[in-house]
Amino acid sequence: MRLKDICYKYDLEAPKAFWDESEEKLAYIYNGAGPDWLPKWGRDVLTYFLELFKGAMVIHDWEYEYSDKTQAGFDDANARMWRNFKRIINIEYPFRKFWLWFRRSHYRGLARLAYRFCKLFGWSAWVDETKQGES
Repeated sequence: MRLKDICYKYDLEAPKAFWDESEEKLAYIYNGAGPDWLPKWGRDVLTYFLELFKGAMVIHDWEYEYSDKTQAGFDDANARMWRNFKRIINIEYPFRKFWLWFRRSHYRGLARLAYRFCKLFGWSAWVDETKQGES
């Protein structure tokens, strides 16, 4: 499935310019879950466990690629990722389906952990001057 199709499937929130980006460029930008400094095997493991959130992470990686290098932009990108995580969980594991509560709480915990790690450790990637130069 194309990356944008995953985002459309969940009606994810993204900056307007994201929707104008080519699929090829999104595939280039998206590195899976985790920061660029993490070894590929580490990102592969994280990506496996966070596969449900792929659409949210594509948008998040795109926002990091085109970072405005401000604290407000960083906070907005992370908050948007959190909202998109919750949207995906609510669609896949709606609260009304009580038999899915275990999976819902499992993914909610993973989402919260990923969000907190981005918030705590993502700043260096957000302000990375080399990111835009590689594009």
